Order: sequence, then structure tokens, then C-alpha cells
Amino acid sequence: MKKTMLAGLLSAAAALAPLSAAWSDDSYPRKPVRIIAPVPPGGGGDFVTRLVANAASQELGQSIVVENRPGATGNIGTVAAVRSAPDGYTILLCSIGNCAVNASLYANPGYDLFKDIAPVALVGSSINVLTVNLETGITSVAELLEQAGKHPLNYGSSGVGASNHLAGEMLKKVSGADILHVPYKGSGPAITDLIGGSIQVFFDNEPSILPHIQAGKVRALAVTGKTRSENLPDVPTMEELGFKGFVIEPWYGIGAPAGTPESVINRLNDAVNRGLSKPEVRETLLKAGITPASGDAGVLKAHIRSEYEKWADLIASQKISAE
Repeated sequence: MKKTMLAGLLSAAAALAPLSAAWSDDSYPRKPVRIIAPVPPGGGGDFVTRLVANAASQELGQSIVVENRPGATGNIGTVAAVRSAPDGYTILLCSIGNCAVNASLYANPGYDLFKDIAPVALVGSSINVLTVNLETGITSVAELLEQAGKHPLNYGSSGVGASNHLAGEMLKKVSGADILHVPYKGSGPAITDLIGGSIQVFFDNEPSILPHIQAGKVRALAVTGKTRSENLPDVPTMEELGFKGFVIEPWYGIGAPAGTPESVINRLNDAVNRGLSKPEVRETLLKAGITPASGDAGVLKAHIRSEYEKWADLIASQKISAE
């Protein structure tokens, strides 16, 4: 009799387990969500993180709290995120740096790009703009390469491995240009020195360099997108100028610790996509030079793989290392 009752209870528990799990997942989120931004406050990545956090939180019905954890070009914050419980209450800002470039830039970034991060959603992408100091008198990429052939030019970046560093290295690779890399701690100081003439060339992200172009403080020669920028319609793409495959589009996405339940991933993906589809959010992103994206988690997964392979090749050929 007791054995029969025990068997019945175990059978009932087994039948209810999936229902309990489903209820648990369906009730997500039951408390605020934390998103780790592995970047300093005030930059482009921080801007995107806070915009997404605000838009997605309205869809989730819970607040999303942004926590900035900069350092080691994104590795410190990324490690903190992937070591968190895979329950959907800690998520991560992914970018071209921590979710593509760093896997090749560092011998050991502290995490495995393909084992430790669960892709959630692709948020959007920007472009870089090839700009020069006005006093150089350079008005085209052809003139830039001509001058570089006569005497070395300096190009700035916001740090080793940043997209604006890799853009300069790509130009060196495809053209043989003699340009010397000068790394800075962020775009701000590099822009100051570009305007002042300490460096002559800078492939900066459109959101941060655009105001200075519009103010006539620096000159734009080309953009690195697949198409021209709506904000700079008269500036050609590098591909238009004959540099086939010269496409660099810094991007942003949302990831989570590996092992996060698929139902939670889908819930977060839906919240991000719905948030980004709001006209006011799209307009804010576009004005900042960021083209919104959409799609399921598989879209970001494929993008991460493609970007990793692209930058791994360049990093190897140019012998770039952050260590």
C-alpha cells in the first residue's frame, strides 16, 4: 500500500515538473534585471545600453539596471557577466570588441566567446568615418595615400583592438600606406588631438565624430559602411573608392550567461525587438548614427561567428596584440 502511494506521488510529481518549470519561465522576470556594460559611462556603448535598457524594461514590466564595468577593452565586465547565474537576471552588452575581436586580440580574455555567452539579440550597427585634420589639406583618400607615401602620417584610435584601430590597420594592409598607430584612452582625447594636429588621421565611430564634422573642425573623406551614411550623404564608402571588402560596422547586441533557459532568451529577445521597434527609439538611434537591427537570437549568433572570423584574420596578418 505504501509502495503504491509512493509510486503515485512520484508519478504525479514527474507530471507536474514540466508545468512547474513552464510556470517559472513564463513568470520571468519577477525582479529587476541587471545589464553589465563593459564600457565606461558616457560613450557610445553606454548610450546604447541605457537606451535598450529603458526600452526593453517597458516591455518586460521590470526595470533593467545598467552597471558599468569597464577595463581590459571589455574583458572585465564580460567575465563578471558570464560568471553570473544563468537565470536571465544578469545580461550583457555585446559589441564588436568583447564579442568578436577580443577572442583573437588576447591569448586568454578570461572567457570563451562561443561557450560562455548565449546570444540574445542584435541591437544595431554604426560605421566608422575616415577623417583628417584640416591643416593637412587632404581632401580625398587618394590624396591621403599620396601624402603617406611621401612622409609618415599618424592615425589615432580609442585603444588597441578598437574598431577605429582595426580600420587603420586594414587601410595599411590593402594600400601599403605608411601610417603610424597612436592609441588613446577613448575617442575624446583622440578627437582633441586630431583637431589640434597632433595626429592627422582618425577612423572614428560616426556617433562621436559626426558633430565635429558638421561643425567643420575635421574633414570626412570616406565611410566604412556597406552604404553611405544618411547623415553624410556626400561622403563615399571605401568600397565605392575601390577598396573591395573594406566594410567596418561597429555593432551592439545583448548576450547572457551560457545556460540561460531558451524561454528566457526568447522573452528577452522579444522585449529588445519590441523596444527597438518603437518610432521614438528608432529615431534616437538613427540620429546617433546607429542603424537598428532585429531578429531572433540566431541572428546575433551568426553575426558573432562572422565578425570573429573576419577580425581574427586581420589581427593575425597585422600581428596585433593587446598583451
